[in-house]
Amino acid sequence: MLDTSVLRENDIRGVYGRNITEEFAQIVGKAFGTYLKNKNQQECIVSYDNRVSGEKLVEKLMSGIVSTGVNIKFLGMTTTPVLNYATIHFNIPAGIIVTASHNPSNENGFKLFGDHFLHLKRVELEKVYDLIKTQKFTTGKGTIKYININNSYINMLDTYILKGNKKLKVAIDCGNGTTSLYIKPIFEKFNIETIFINAISDGRFPNHNPDPNNDKNLIELKQIVIKEKCDFGIAYDGDGDRVGIVDELGNTIESDKLIAIFSRNIIPKTLNKKVIIDVKCSNALVEDLENIKATPIMVKNGSAFIETILKEKDVLIGGEYSGHIFFRDKFYGFDDGIYASLRLYEILSNTSLKCSELLNGYKKYYNTPEIRIKTTDEKKWNIIEKIKEYVKNKGYYFLDIDGVRVVFNDGWALIRCSNTEPSITTRFEAVTKERLENIQKEFITLINTLL
Repeated sequence: MLDTSVLRENDIRGVYGRNITEEFAQIVGKAFGTYLKNKNQQECIVSYDNRVSGEKLVEKLMSGIVSTGVNIKFLGMTTTPVLNYATIHFNIPAGIIVTASHNPSNENGFKLFGDHFLHLKRVELEKVYDLIKTQKFTTGKGTIKYININNSYINMLDTYILKGNKKLKVAIDCGNGTTSLYIKPIFEKFNIETIFINAISDGRFPNHNPDPNNDKNLIELKQIVIKEKCDFGIAYDGDGDRVGIVDELGNTIESDKLIAIFSRNIIPKTLNKKVIIDVKCSNALVEDLENIKATPIMVKNGSAFIETILKEKDVLIGGEYSGHIFFRDKFYGFDDGIYASLRLYEILSNTSLKCSELLNGYKKYYNTPEIRIKTTDEKKWNIIEKIKEYVKNKGYYFLDIDGVRVVFNDGWALIRCSNTEPSITTRFEAVTKERLENIQKEFITLINTLL
């Protein structure tokens, strides 16, 4: 029986051996290949990240694709941004990578790309999902050609960064993820003294889960930054499209603050003042953007969705709280954790300011990190609807572009469904610590009664 719970909002994700199997990978390949043939597309790019299950899954995935008559350019083991770059480099919009991104090592899945070199829009992804369910596939005889594009990708990054004169010292934690394959030759091209942590590729992720949005995964990095007197620290996720940053004092610079730093650098130089942010971002970011005459556009969470919105609305900079940052001022518009970290290097190497000083004047709010509450995929949507009823009955003002963001005059509460797992995700913010505790208590108590 097909477990349709793996067919998620923006990609396919589940547990290897339970609902992500070699047989299922072949079905995904046949569905994706059929989808491409229905659009009269004859080629696609394929790769996989360094999870232990990746090699077996990608073999079956490709056997499914070629059985529909679609030809494959196979990159081997890469990060997701390398696959994104390859689709543009070869002018082949369609691509698929075997990855579960920042999820634990026992999970795996598939990210799908198509029109305009972007994640498949939901309406297009549903066409693939329908083919997976009906299994009405085309037949043919495609080919597989192995292509190594790593050097081209590394050289490309070098051309898009303006190197300053200031020598920097940086600690980098790859979490044993796929960025381990690229990080040393990339940073050798810059005037940076580097300390590498967990930079040996190991798809079991033996030291910590490669999720830079979880502060517990940054403990070792923070210790190294302080001990070695680094200018800043960098962490990447499993497939390399997310970044986490630690300043020279060992403090996490959350992604909404990173968006502020990059916007301060980009927006004053352009007439295009729009910045995309997601519902998890702080009010401090909104106010900081308005201070530099930027126009913040708040949208629902999801890197695939934000990437599309940036292109459709012609926005130069944007991102989401979970670590995805997008640049279109002098880059391609896809999320690349390594590129984002190099853009921070670019700023710091061309200024006398320290990393922590890049946020001078940024307003202080009290907020929580993202809090995940486990439930089931069946229950999570019903919980959101009941919370919506609750806030309506209370007369609270709220946004429902992605779950429920309840807006008070002194703070806010966000409750939404995770796109990638069976859980409710929450975040809370207020002008005082006491008010933060009150808002959080009200909604966590409510959620617990609905679980």
